[in-house]
This record gives sequence, structure tokens and C-alpha cells, in this order.
Amino acid sequence: MDALASSDAADAPQRKRVLVVDDEPQVLLAMEDVLGEDYDVLKANSAAQVFDLLKSESDVAVVISDQRMPDMNGDELLGRLNGACDATRMMMTGYADLHAVIRAVNRGRIFAYVTKPWERDDLRAAVRKCAEQFDLQRTLERERQHLHDLMNSIPDAIYFKDRDLRLTRVNHAFAARAHLESTDAALGKRLSELAGGNIVDAVTPERAERAVLLERRPIADVTGEVETEEGRRFYSTTVAPVVARGGSVLGLVAVSRDVTARERTERALRRLTQIRTVLGGVNAAIVQAETREELFRECCRIAVEEGELLGAAVLLRTDDERLAAAACHRDSAAFSERVLAALRSGDATDPWSPLGALADGRRTVVRVPSGEAKSVLGAEGVQLGPCVALGMFPLCFHEELMGILTLASEQEDLFDGEEGRLLRDLAHNIAFAIDHFDKDERLKFLACYDDLTGLPRRELLLDRVGQLLAGRASVVERIALVIVDVTRFRHVNDTLGRGAGDELLRQLARRLAGLLDRGDTLARFDGNSFALVMASNEGELTTWMERELFPSLGAPFMVRGTELRITVRAGVAIFPSDGETGEELLRNAEAALANARARGQRSLFYAPSMNARVSEKLNLATRLRRALEEEQFLLHYQPEIDLRSGALVAVEALIRWEDPERGLVSPGDFIPVLEETGLIVDVGQWVLRTAAAQFASWKRARLCPPPIAINVSALQLAERGFVRSVEDVFGRYPLARGGLDLEITESVFLYDLANSIEKLKAIRALGVRIAIDDFGTGYSSLGYLNRLPVDALKIDQSFVRRMADDPQDMSIVTTLISLAHALNLKIVAEGVETEEQALLLKLLKCDLIQGYWVGRPRSAGDITALFARESPSQESADATDHAETE
Repeated sequence: MDALASSDAADAPQRKRVLVVDDEPQVLLAMEDVLGEDYDVLKANSAAQVFDLLKSESDVAVVISDQRMPDMNGDELLGRLNGACDATRMMMTGYADLHAVIRAVNRGRIFAYVTKPWERDDLRAAVRKCAEQFDLQRTLERERQHLHDLMNSIPDAIYFKDRDLRLTRVNHAFAARAHLESTDAALGKRLSELAGGNIVDAVTPERAERAVLLERRPIADVTGEVETEEGRRFYSTTVAPVVARGGSVLGLVAVSRDVTARERTERALRRLTQIRTVLGGVNAAIVQAETREELFRECCRIAVEEGELLGAAVLLRTDDERLAAAACHRDSAAFSERVLAALRSGDATDPWSPLGALADGRRTVVRVPSGEAKSVLGAEGVQLGPCVALGMFPLCFHEELMGILTLASEQEDLFDGEEGRLLRDLAHNIAFAIDHFDKDERLKFLACYDDLTGLPRRELLLDRVGQLLAGRASVVERIALVIVDVTRFRHVNDTLGRGAGDELLRQLARRLAGLLDRGDTLARFDGNSFALVMASNEGELTTWMERELFPSLGAPFMVRGTELRITVRAGVAIFPSDGETGEELLRNAEAALANARARGQRSLFYAPSMNARVSEKLNLATRLRRALEEEQFLLHYQPEIDLRSGALVAVEALIRWEDPERGLVSPGDFIPVLEETGLIVDVGQWVLRTAAAQFASWKRARLCPPPIAINVSALQLAERGFVRSVEDVFGRYPLARGGLDLEITESVFLYDLANSIEKLKAIRALGVRIAIDDFGTGYSSLGYLNRLPVDALKIDQSFVRRMADDPQDMSIVTTLISLAHALNLKIVAEGVETEEQALLLKLLKCDLIQGYWVGRPRSAGDITALFARESPSQESADATDHAETE
């Protein structure tokens, strides 16, 4: 029975305690009488007694205090209870002044009050409400503490924000991550105002949070990375709006979880998958690629596009033990150049440097971490984004370093662990493929090229000749095939040994290669024979062999300390007259070579008729050289007339050859030979000197000669010392300054426009006027015409001759005249033979004319009569003679 009673007492609700404070004992007793049935009533008659009592009785639900007491007013007492107990506060007052009551209530943070005298029921009701308020506060406090404990027990950072994005509550994890001493330090602040706020705000910045408030939808599981003092960390954050019952948005709540371990695991798996993808793709490329270059390009492409690396390049070891870029991804050209520069400037003797480790051929990856990678790649010229690691994998096979596979990544640890092992396997596979390609290329090379000299063999020679001849049946250009044979070559092998003979053949191959132009072909035809294929006709080829081929091969060779001199013979076949296929040309060139051996001749063409023509041209070239030496050339002068005034304004110097055997030879018969043999340069210089001497002679004879126009060939202008030769002529004949004009054809600008322009500018600065001869028949271009330092254009006689009968030629002549005037140039019409042509040209406003209708070419004596004038004084003549030095 006692036990049951004890159990009931334990289950019964505990009576709440009410503390009544009043300095009047009867009031205390009256309050106890009214409230004693429902509450345990504690009594105190002063403030001091209240604080002593609360030291031992802190579990008080309601404190009721009189307002007017001797030692302390009630509102002040109740205000001081903060921190001593959490009881609900109630005040008794006899004030009739409502404002005074309000002040007292506010000051004491009072929940309710009663006035004296009180009504019993009103008092009981007021105390009951205060007790209920106490229970409610206790419940809210427990829930608040529960929430507080719950938030702080969670390792994730949790924070609440109001609509202004100011923090209203945070947990300990947030404070720790933001480096705060307490959670209260964050309240009322924005993340940007906190010292560690950048770490918290890295994933979901304020713009994202504002979107959450405006759109009332959460942002779930946003992952971001942050660089901290402990290294790179990864966080996953979820932000959601806090919505009141009425639907209004009060703020937001966010939970941020450290997912570094998970993210590192996932990234490691992704990296491993990427590298496996690269490895598989490269292995497939090794099988499918037909050339090393194709393989390297594909490797770099797979690494960047499928492996998601920032840069990739293959660097190969060269013959001089350097590194050169063999291939790179299309966006990695600057990357490969910077890596090359860094490797070339590195210390190869330092085993810890990239170059040193790679030079040792060790099969280990050289990993350059973040800071060093930036120094290697440089701050400028390489746009690789956030590059933090550079991997260099030696391409080694049979302990031989072939090159380097270089990769750049934004993942610092990409080249470690399993990924690094796979990439080393990848580099080994590429090295194996390089070795395979080298051997395959070697076999292909030996099948088509001579191992000793590196020149094409007979089969490749025939293939190239076939390609060269394809489609040329109707082309005027001729193709020559020359077989050059070393006579008595066996004597070299028998005397000095086969090694010396091989060295002689290598030197011979190099000399022959140095004689050819781009586009020509050189091949080793047989043991001691070489084949040359070039675009040339018989005249040009003969000159080339006499002036270059035989003199070059006739110079001594130094072989193993012994000076050797050799003699060679040549057999020549010309396409298409000596054969229309490579086989025919080769067979006929061999026949010509055999014929040259049998006859003891140095060279022989296949066709007898061609040999006769070549012999004739050689004979003519010899006679022309003799003509230059014996001064058989002379100059005639053809006048140029001003159409408006009819005055003689210039004469053109035209060369003639007075051959002792044939008499006066037409220029058309010997000028082409001068061009082919190169004699035109020496003859042109003779013309320049002779014309200058003639002009100076006229000046000394007290005449007023017109300028002399001199034709300059393309070969002459191309000579390096041409400007100097003109200066020398004026130095020798100073009276000729201002009296010489140069006429050039458009062909001189076809190959080296810039150099030709510079030479003409220098000549023009000497007082020489320049005209373009035969304008309209060459490679005219308004683009270069405007740049040329010229004074006049000469219309080719073919247009002038037909213009009266052919409207198209008339249109051409009209256009050329208008063009010259538009460019402020004089215009000269050549080949004027009739009065009708002269009248038409005058109507078209042509400036000058030249031709048989004006005057035929005349000797110097005959032309003098056209411009003879009265002589100057004797003193002037004497001064002129004194100044002239010849």
C-alpha cells in the first residue's frame, strides 16, 4: 500500500513554486492563502531575501513582486532576476497612473500585473497564465537546446540567413570552417565579412542564394573545391528557402558537407578511366597508323580530346642529340615550344632535373608540380588554363632514349599511382611503335634508295621520270636525262681499297647534288654511274655541262689523305625527241654513254642530228667569244621622235656583229646563243661601256646628243655587281652621266621583284632613266608596275603593227597609253612603219614613236647629223677634255 502510494505520488504532476515578494507580512499571508491550494508558495519581504532564497530554490515558476518596497522597486528587482532564474515575472502595484505601470512593466520585463486590492479570481487567473507561460518557455527552451545540440553534433556546416543574407544561426562546424571563435561571432554578418567566409561561400555564392530566395526552390548537392591551408578540399552544399506558414520567405538554410574523400575517390576513378581510354585509343592508333607522323598526331589528339588533358606533345631525339617537336595537339604548339626551350636550357647533368632524368633514359616519369610547371611553361605565350602539373615520359626501347611524351594536366596527381604506371606503359608502347616504323622505313628505303649515297635507285628514278613526263606530250619544255660515268673507277678500288671507292662515290654524289636545282632528280644508276634528270634543252644543257658539270667533277677529291682526280663521261637523251617514256630515255642515254666511251668523247647526245645541232651551237658560242675579244661587235642607233614637235629626243643602241666569215649577222641569229651561254652579261657590259664612250665623245665634239637607250637583259640585271658596273662606267666616262637610259623587259621582275626594284632604284639615283621594253607581252601586273622606279613604257611593235587592222590591238594600244599617262610615265610606240600608224598614235596622244617610218638604225657617224649643233667655245672644250679621262 505504501509502495502504491509512493508510485502515485511519483506519477502525480509536481506542484509549481510561486515566489511572492512584499514588505507587508499580511500581504504575504493573503497571497499564500489565495494560491496555496495550487502552488507551493515561497515568501520574501525584501530584494536581498529574494536573491538568497533563489540560491537554493532556483526552480521557481512564477515570481510576484510588489512595486513599492523600501530597498528596491519591484520592476528593478524583477529586471535583476535575469540569469538567476527563468521564472515568469508578475508585478503587484497600487499605482493608478497607467503610464507609470507601463514603464515598470517594460523595465522589469514583466509578463503580467495585478492591482491592489485584487480580486481573488483575477489573481488566480493571472498566476495561472504566468505558470502556463513558464511551461511554454521551458518547452521552447528545451526545443531550442535540442536544435542547438542537434546542429552542433552534425559535422556538416549549417547556417541560417535572413532575407538580407545575414547570418541568424550557425553551428560549431560552420564556425570552425570559417575560423570563428564562437558561433555568436557570425550572427548578423554576411559571409564576405568573415575572415574564413571565402571557404564557406566558395560553392554557393550570394547570387545563387538570392536565386533560392526569389525562386523559392532549393539548390541541391552543389560540389565545389576550395584551396585551404590543409590543401584542396571539396564541399557539397544544399541551400533551401525557409518559408513561413503564411507562405512568406523568411530566409534560407544551408548545409555544407566536406566530401573531399568521396570526391578524391571519384576523381581518381575518372582519371583512371580517362587514362585507360587514352591507352586504348593510342594502342588502336599504333595498329592503324601508316606513318610515325600520323601516329604522333593521333596520340596527341587522343590525349587532349579524349583524355581531357590540357596539352600533349611528342618530342623526338635528333641526330645531334637534341630534341625537336615531332607532333603536338593543334592547340599545343606554343606548349611544345616552351617545353623544348625549358629542356634545352636545363642541366642535363642534374639527375633530379627533367632533362637530367630523361637523358639517363630512366623509365620513370618526371613530374613537375604546380609552381615548377608555371616556371617551365612561362607566364606568356602558353594558354593552358589552370595547368598545375607537367609529366614527361621517356620513349625508351632497348635502353635507348628515342624521345619524350610530354603531357600537361590541371590535376596535380594525375601522373602518380596507377595512372602514372599506365602512362609509362603508354610511352613504352609508343617507343615500340617508333622502333617498328624505323625498321619498316629502313626496309622501304633500301628498296628504293641506295644505302651508300642515299640517292634513289633505278626503279625510283624511272618512277619519278614517269611522273615528270606525265601529261607533257604537248608541252614545249624539254626534259634531259644524263648518265654520268666515272672512268677507270675500278682502279680506285684496286689501289686504295673498296672503302676508299665508297667514300669517293659519296663525295661525288654530294658534288652532283650541289649542281642541281630544286625539282631536278639525282639517282645512283649503277656501281659507278649516276643519272640526272632536269628540265633543259640541248643548248642550255651543253653550256651547263661545259661550265659547271665537268669543271666541278674535274676538281680533285681528297679521299683518306690521298688526292684523287677523276674523269667522267656523259650520255644524254632528251624528251620527247629521244623517247617518250622513262625506259626509252634511260635506254637511249645508256646508248649515248656507250657511244661516248667508244669514241673517247666526254659527252654525247643520243640523236646524231642533235649532236650536229649542239656542235653548231658550240661552234657559234666559240666564235661569239672570239668576236667579243676581237671587238667584232658594233652599235647602231635608231631615233625616237616626239610626236608633237617632231624633235629627236633619244636614240636606242642596237648591237650588230660584223663576222669576218659571214659578214653582218642578224641579231636574231646570235642573241639567243648569247642568252643561253651567259655571254650576254659580258656583251651587255661592252654595250654599256661603248654607248657611254660614244655619248662622251659627242659631248666633247661640242654636240648636244640625245640620251642613248641601252637594252639590259634579265641575266645582266641579276648579276650581283651590276649596279657597281654602272657606277664604274660613269666613273670612267663622267660626261655620260645623264645621257644613258636603260630598257628592261618585264621578265626581269618575274623571279626576284624586290631585289630588282632595289637595283633599279640605285641605278636611277645615278641619273639614269629607266623604261620597260616590249610592255604588254610579258607578265604585266599593275600591282608591281606602281612600285617600279621607271620613267617610260615602250609598246611592243606587234601591237603597233596590227592596230590599224585589228580592233583588239587598237584597244590594247589605247589602254597602254592611258595607263602610262595615269602613272605619269612617258609612252613610246615601237615598230612604227607607216604614216597611218603615226597619225593614229598621235590622235591617241602617244608621246614618242620609233620605227622605220621615223628612221632605220644608223651608225654613229650617220646619226650624228640629226643632232649636230654649233660648237661651244674653245675654253669650254678644253675644260671638257681636261675633265674627261678614258
